[in-house]
Amino acid sequence: MADRFEPHNQDLREHELSSWWESGLLPGTPPLASPSGNYRGSPDVAANQSQDIPIEASCSLWVTGLPPDCTIRQLLSRIRSAGKIFTSNITPPDDDNQTSAAKVVFWDRAGLDRFLNQYVWGSFTFHNYKPIVAMNRIRVGPQPPSNRSRVLRIIGPYSIANREYLEQYFNKHFYYQLEDVVMIHHNQVTGEARIEFRFSSYRAQAVSAVTWIHRARDENPDAIEGMTEEQIAQWKKVRYFYGPDPCASA
Repeated sequence: MADRFEPHNQDLREHELSSWWESGLLPGTPPLASPSGNYRGSPDVAANQSQDIPIEASCSLWVTGLPPDCTIRQLLSRIRSAGKIFTSNITPPDDDNQTSAAKVVFWDRAGLDRFLNQYVWGSFTFHNYKPIVAMNRIRVGPQPPSNRSRVLRIIGPYSIANREYLEQYFNKHFYYQLEDVVMIHHNQVTGEARIEFRFSSYRAQAVSAVTWIHRARDENPDAIEGMTEEQIAQWKKVRYFYGPDPCASA
């Protein structure tokens, strides 16, 4: 059973903080933790292998003690005023673990450090569960500064730029998880809509969505298979841009 969180147990938090300082692990370097054997990422994929960088430069965390039914939406919605997320995923319980775990990789080290500061002072909680945050042994370096993010804003005819249609289209071509989908605007007169997809990861998810948007616009055969002539024409009007990551804002 996961540790129970006591919201007013400040002495425990101060003890944990002082322990990290005494171990030379702060600022921003909690103890190392290994991913569960139930982690779904393939170790043979280069992107899933540890980079040859100092632990102080890594942007990857391993979170344990999450609720057994924890979702990406529940996880990411509790990360605010920290930094952009590069990638995240949840490992569900298995025979050896009754709680869920998660890999969370920030875009840069500054975002990770801000989140660690929030965690140390008790801001990262799940009702009766007290997650444990540690540096992931699989090290991931920072990403170059850019306006790119896991959040994609798609603009175009409402027949394309709506949740039902885009989820069906994306599901055909790549695996993804969502924190949320928000319809930002739908002009009933012009028929134009703007919708925001908050993927759990920039890597492989938002990137894949961009790839398949381009393939549909370019009338690539594997993208437009099964589409009507009208849908193919409507895709030509679709455009996108990256939106702000809510994990980086208040």
